[in-house]
Parts: sequence; C-alpha cells; structure tokens
Amino acid sequence: MNIRRIIALLLAITCMASVFVGCQENGEPTETTPKVEYLHIAENKTTEYQIVSMISDKSLVTDLATKLMIKTGAQFKIVNEKDAGEKAIYIGTAEQLAGKGGVSTELIYTTYEIKVDNGNIYVAIGMDAIAEDVIEALKKSIVKIEEGVFGIDKNTSGVKNIAEISHIIPEFTTDSGKMRELYDCSQGNYQITYQGLNLKNADAEVAAYQKSLEDAGYTLHQKNEINGSQFFTYTQGDTQVHCNYFKNMREFRIVYGPKTYLGSREPITNYEKKVTPSISIVGMTDNVLCMVYQAPDGSFVIIDGGWGSDSVENKTLNKGTSDEKLITYKREVKVDMANLWALLEKLAPAGEKPQVTWMITHADPDHICLPPVFMKEYKDRFDLNLVCYNFPDPETVGVVNGGGAAKFKGYMDAFINAVNNNFPNAEHMIFHTGEKLYLPGAEIEFLFTPEDYWPNNMPWMNHTSCAWRIISEGKSIMITGDCEVGLNNQMVTVFGNYLKSDILQLNHHGANGATLGFYKKIQPEVAFWASQQYHFDYDRRHKGIQAGYEFNKYIRETAKDHYTNTETHTVLLPSLEEKK
Repeated sequence: MNIRRIIALLLAITCMASVFVGCQENGEPTETTPKVEYLHIAENKTTEYQIVSMISDKSLVTDLATKLMIKTGAQFKIVNEKDAGEKAIYIGTAEQLAGKGGVSTELIYTTYEIKVDNGNIYVAIGMDAIAEDVIEALKKSIVKIEEGVFGIDKNTSGVKNIAEISHIIPEFTTDSGKMRELYDCSQGNYQITYQGLNLKNADAEVAAYQKSLEDAGYTLHQKNEINGSQFFTYTQGDTQVHCNYFKNMREFRIVYGPKTYLGSREPITNYEKKVTPSISIVGMTDNVLCMVYQAPDGSFVIIDGGWGSDSVENKTLNKGTSDEKLITYKREVKVDMANLWALLEKLAPAGEKPQVTWMITHADPDHICLPPVFMKEYKDRFDLNLVCYNFPDPETVGVVNGGGAAKFKGYMDAFINAVNNNFPNAEHMIFHTGEKLYLPGAEIEFLFTPEDYWPNNMPWMNHTSCAWRIISEGKSIMITGDCEVGLNNQMVTVFGNYLKSDILQLNHHGANGATLGFYKKIQPEVAFWASQQYHFDYDRRHKGIQAGYEFNKYIRETAKDHYTNTETHTVLLPSLEEKK
C-alpha cells in the first residue's frame, strides 16, 4: 500500500478514536487541546501569498498551487524569488534557502523543515528527491480554521525526519567518514558520498548499512565484490538504492532514485543455443564506435552507433612531421545504417527477427546520434527490448567543450524519445557500477559511470563515458567508450588486476584518453580500433610513436589481432578467430 494511504488511514483511525477528545476537521481546538494561533493564508477564496519555488521539478509546485486552490478557493501565483511580494511560501533546499526565515542549514538527505517566520512559510528539504512528500506534508499542514478561512500553525518549525511521512533511505553511520554535498545524477537519481572512511571499521559500517536497508523494508536484488570493493542494489516498491564501497578510495557512495530495469538476479542458463557467440565491429564511413555482441541464443547487444548526419571534412594527420598526410572524411549515415542492419540480418537465426539490447557509453554525437535515426528507419525489422545507459546532467557536471551542456542534453533526450516513440514497450536500465546484467549464456558487468567520477571536473563528454565488460564463453570483452585518463586511473585504483580481459575496445577510437597503466592491466589478445584503417596505418598517435601515446605502442606489440572499422569484422567466441 502507498505510504501516504497508510498515513491517511492511521490519521483517520486516530481521529475516529479521538472523537470525544477533540479531533476536528476544521482545526478548531476543543476543551482538551491547547489553543492554536494560526497564520491566515487564504480568506474568502482570495490570498496575498505567492509560491516561490527553487526546486528542479516545477510540476510539483504547479500541483501544489492547484491543490491549494481546490482546498481554499484561492489562486496562489507562482513567481521567481526576485518578483516575490511580502507574503510568500518559499520551497527549496536548505542551501537555496540559507539566510531566509531562520531555517536550518544542517539538513541532510533524510531531513526537512517546514517553518513559519515573520508571516512567511519556508519549506526546506535536504534533497530534491524528497520534495514531493514534503510538499504533500505542507498541504496537510494548511487547515480550515473557520468557514472560508484557511491557515497554518504560527508555531510550525523544527527539523523532522522524512521517515515520518515517507519511505526514505536510511542514513549511513560512520565514525570517521565525512559526507560530501549531494550530487544530482539526473533522471531522478541522487548520490550521497562519504569520503575518508577508516578502513579498520569500513567493512562493518557497510554491513551495518545493508542491514539498515533490510530493516527499512528494502530487498536485496544483487551484490558484488571486486578487489575488496563492494557493490549492492536494493529495491522497495518503485524505489531503488545502489551502493558503491570503493575500498581503495576509502569512499562509500549511495545512489537513490526510481527503480529501472534490473533483469535476472542470477546467470541465465535455461536457453536454446542457436549460434556461436561473437563480437563484431561494424564497418562505418567515419571514426565511430559501433559494435555488436551476439549471445548464444541469437540475441544482440548493440553498443553506441555513430553520427546521425552526413558530412565531408578534410583533416591533416601528423601535422608538421615527415609523415604529414591529408585525409578526407566522408561520412554517409545511410551507408553506416545499412552496414549495421546487414550484420544483424546476416547473424540472426534463420527466420527470426533480430532481438536487440542497445547500450550507450556516453552522449557524444559520434556515438549516440545514429541510434535514433536507425530506430526510426528500421523499426519494423527488429525488436528493441532493452536500452541501457547512465546519462548525467551535462550542466551539473560542467560540460563546456564540444558545444556545451544544452547540446549534449539534446542528444540524450533525442535517444530516449526515439526509444519511447518507436519501441514504447522497451525496458530502460540506468546501470550503476558493480551491477551485472545477465543475458542468455553471458553477463555484462558495469565498471564505471559518471557517478563514480564526481566531483572531479568533466569538461568533455568523454569524461562521462561508461565502461563495462562482457563475459561470454569464458572470454571477456572490455568496452571503454571514450574514457579519459582520470577515469582509467580510477578504474586501476579500484579494480587493479581484475581488469584483465581477452578483448579490448580501445579508448577514444584508439587516440586520446588511455594510459599505459590501464592497458597493462587489461593485456588483451584482440584489439578493436573504432577508427578507419588509415589511422591505424598512418596516424602517429595510433602507431604509438608520438610522445604521450606509448600505450598504443604497447597494444600494437602485445595484442595478436587488430581490427578497425573500415569494414565489418566478426570475432567468434571462445576461439577468438575471425569469422570469414
């Protein structure tokens, strides 16, 4: 049952039981209750009060104004802070309301305060995620005093725990860790981070937090441990809590938000094997990442895709050196989409419509813009069952390069809208580090998301790239997207030798971003370069002979097979042989 219904039911029962001791609907005191002094906010269907909202979800405030109008008959105008009059209802986080009305500045993610001060009402919350429940509590605090008159107790104040009015995540208790400010991960998710944990006590503190989740009614979906670090996901109703304990970083991170697709808790072994599993890089007309994994049941995982428009561009490789070479990039999206479809059609079990999961590493246009176009053009030829991503808010993380935050937000929205419009029944998974997505005869283990890198600076969208590893037929395929140096270093710190993989999709199309230490941990036998063959043959960066690109020299010397995206290449599993 919804928590609000439970509360309403309990209040109703209490009121009925107290009918002879003063419980009245209109708020008037009886002989057994102390007299309450009210602040009048609406009389005779009119009000002088305005609503000033600072929270991100404006629809909650619109809904409040509507419900107050229904309750009081008065229209409450929603205004910006600079336009507010002398009487207002202020709604925001403790940080946003600092210095106003004497509200507490000590609020955390489990607390809130509703305070009446000097004729104004202040609604302060620890984080945006609890705004809906606190606004509902405010509405209930405004009562009918007498016919046509509504108000709130003038003495309303004090910090309260959200658990009194809603289900909320328990607070993490630590003897030494310090909590960072709340991070808005976007898409309704918020992250609380504790840093500087005492390693002597941290394991016990993490275990105690898991127990507190279970005591609060949360159910464990999945748990994972890698190189001493711990990861676990709990759910309750439509709420999901995911935790990362990065031992070598001495950090504990809690991500709280709406429940998305989680899949099976255990490996999927009950399936019909129809094909030899494989991993392919799709032939494209430009340096883009588009790869396809095929599971033994014949289903597909498409990784990224490429550009969504045509262009012609001239670039000079190795400028200023004896190897200088002029290259013409001629991007043709229809050719790229046709090549992707040709691979799906070729590998799909005879007579079957391709069954697809689509995964996105990050929202750079050379990765995410082709999928929406492909979904529209080919929607009748395949079934899209699941999409997987973890998109941050580009403005929150500080993206300024490559067109700025608004541009990248548009790419993310276009992808999600294309899924919803063309495949409305497709599931959405916002994945988190340490989680595993089980496929028939395979698993995908997520190793990095933008949540892990915050609060480090993320000026390029490449800093928001995710990384994961596919395990199939005993072989491992490391997908790194466009992960930058800092991300790679953090993965080395957290996972160490666990990063060892048989196949590697090289960082950032085989150019920037990688580190020698990262590649030495992976030590792949097979390398996929999401770039054209001429880069592999001529580009001093790809050849590893330009200063700072020693990691590519290492890969070229140690990996036995190399594949670029000038044409499609398919490598079979577990043999690691190319399918001819």
